[in-house]
Amino acid sequence: MIQAGSRLFDFSLENQYGETITSTGLSKGRVLVVFYPWAFSRVCGSELATLQEHYEFFERHQVRIVAISVDHKFTLRNYAQSLDLQFELLADFWPHGGVAQRADAFDHERGVATRLSLYLVDGEVRDIFRSEMTQPRSVEDYKAAVERSA
Repeated sequence: MIQAGSRLFDFSLENQYGETITSTGLSKGRVLVVFYPWAFSRVCGSELATLQEHYEFFERHQVRIVAISVDHKFTLRNYAQSLDLQFELLADFWPHGGVAQRADAFDHERGVATRLSLYLVDGEVRDIFRSEMTQPRSVEDYKAAVERSA
């Protein structure tokens, strides 16, 4: 189970462009890893759009954003384009939700990722954010975590 102070486990996923992103690559610098249930859903769309609205803040603080769902990379490419996202969407498509399961961010009844976010500094989990499936996480909480680690 992931907890504050633990290291990010090993994984490899493709982003919306088919490029391989590894946990090793995410273990350098500061990264916000956002698990979310479904592309094209109301709450997920508003949550990712809010992250995009605050993208300059994260960029200014040199925080890379990656968002992970169980959707296929082709779906994620269309989704990223529809929301005009500047950050990467990673496809935890196969094995279905394997990374989400290892992060304790998988709803086995629905077969999707839950709303879990990890704020990492050099591969170490500094903060963990969770919310119910119908509730977006607070971008202000993310920003406060970033500012604490500045």
